[in-house]
Amino acid sequence: MEWDGATLAISAAGCGALHLQPRVLGQGDWSVEFAESQHGGWTPSVTSASGGMFEGLVMEGQWSLEGESDAVLWRQGYQSWSWSGVTLPGDAVLDDDGVVAAGGDDDGTSVAFENDSSSWWVGLLGRDDGGSLLLGSQGALYTRFFVGIDGDDVQAVWGHSGSEIAVAANEAPTLDPLWVQLGSDALAMHEAYADAVADLVPPPNLDARAPTGWATWYQYYSEVTEEDVRTNLDALVDLQTDDSLASVEVFQIDDGWQVRWGDWWAGDDFPSGMESLATDIAAAGMTPGVWMAPFYMSTDSDTYAAHADWWVLDEAGDPIEFTNLGTGNYVILDVTHPDAADWLYDVIEGMVAQGYDYLKLDFLYAGAMEGTRQEDVTGIAAFHIGMEIMREAAGDAWILACGAPLLPSLGYANSFRTGADIAFEVSPDPAIDYYRWQARSTAARSWTHGRWWWMDPDQLIVRDPLTDAEIRGAVASLIVAGGTWMLGDDLTTLEDERLALSLDPQLTALLGQAVTPIDPLLWVSKIDPSPVIEEVLDDDEVPVEWELDDGTVVLLNLGLESVDTQGPGGLNLLTGETASAGIRTLEPGDGEVWQP
Repeated sequence: MEWDGATLAISAAGCGALHLQPRVLGQGDWSVEFAESQHGGWTPSVTSASGGMFEGLVMEGQWSLEGESDAVLWRQGYQSWSWSGVTLPGDAVLDDDGVVAAGGDDDGTSVAFENDSSSWWVGLLGRDDGGSLLLGSQGALYTRFFVGIDGDDVQAVWGHSGSEIAVAANEAPTLDPLWVQLGSDALAMHEAYADAVADLVPPPNLDARAPTGWATWYQYYSEVTEEDVRTNLDALVDLQTDDSLASVEVFQIDDGWQVRWGDWWAGDDFPSGMESLATDIAAAGMTPGVWMAPFYMSTDSDTYAAHADWWVLDEAGDPIEFTNLGTGNYVILDVTHPDAADWLYDVIEGMVAQGYDYLKLDFLYAGAMEGTRQEDVTGIAAFHIGMEIMREAAGDAWILACGAPLLPSLGYANSFRTGADIAFEVSPDPAIDYYRWQARSTAARSWTHGRWWWMDPDQLIVRDPLTDAEIRGAVASLIVAGGTWMLGDDLTTLEDERLALSLDPQLTALLGQAVTPIDPLLWVSKIDPSPVIEEVLDDDEVPVEWELDDGTVVLLNLGLESVDTQGPGGLNLLTGETASAGIRTLEPGDGEVWQP
């Protein structure tokens, strides 16, 4: 990689080449320089002799890759629920500044606007029979970052998503380094990028493996009651006496326990209170867990009514509102307001003090949304302020980041939700289409696992109407994620055979390993906004073969047709079958887990 004062260029024999020139968006006369950072990236410096308003930096130019196959885009969506995977780059839409429109970075419904010509935080263009080009931000401490593809042109963009930074004369806004690499192994390039980012922004200690557990959401949704909790807690206590089943380490109460978002105390359906439940969960030998959406506040809450100036505002000076699928209206907490920041700290610290050492923090993207705050900061800067408050208040408690922007969450989360929900209140039962959507996200984000955090692919649901084959596929899809193993069915009604498979200790013992999806660039999908749409437009492709560090091989067919693939032989842990190496026929939805 070289910077000659006007162009940032890289080339590699047998792979390809890239040449980028800078363009600054905003008010003022700007100059740009790049310097190689100590962590291997290239740090931009953008200055104006007279000062001005910085809105974004665009590095743009042409790319070329060796090879004959179609170039595909291994893209990342903005946050946990956003579509991530390998797709063919589509026709770019350029905005008024000539920048590829990225989309998907607004509220929770904006995942519908992810597109096939951009990638958030990091993106890779690659040919399966040739070279690959990766561009990524080496951290997201200061601005948003995305990669845009417009035919043979590429853009690397800092900011430009509603953020503005006032810059004094001869001063420079702080921007994150750019990481660029050419190579032939797309997965290894992502892993090298992840390591380089972690050198600059260290993750939490990952010595403790992601837990097994049970959570309320996918059986009871927001209608959960204390009786539901205690019924399943009693069932788990009984199950822990069965030596043939893996232990359950976390018992997590999800959305529905609270009065409302923002009034974080027990509602009428939890008469004993949350501290009493935490005490009983701990006494049963499990870690108490709880769900919260700390950056959002219901406009019906007592907290909202008591504080008129705690909210992030739009250009008209009104609180930015979000409607969560018609369940109510919510505003965003302004963590730069000192009193609001203190309130946030006290809420998190208070939940931990009640005994909850596993915190599922949801809808976190809200903390990064652009808007007017008490302090003049970008949305990304505000996100870090809020996350630092909660990380400090949580102490040693485990944080699962959910609905969270991918790269900015590094450093705060012990585990990270890497895909969308596995079922919905409007479609409450499991479907193999949902697991297909999930496994495509798992493959797309597998390189973060064990480097930035442990992956959380969402819960395992194995009740009807899934067939036996589809249950094996669902279980296999959690194994290839390698992280959190959280059950989501009513334990008092689940069939014994399905429960035994869900808590098979041979399977849970596989967790915590690095998992490699084989030939990731071959599995090309089309973007859709949610797993529900995948039921109608079944166009996601999932790698069939995955390899674990210990030599275990997982075969997975979550498609609609039978698949023939080479099996490694050995023992299939899902069925007890032994077989020699040879062709295996996987029926739709099925999975196999082979140990040599």
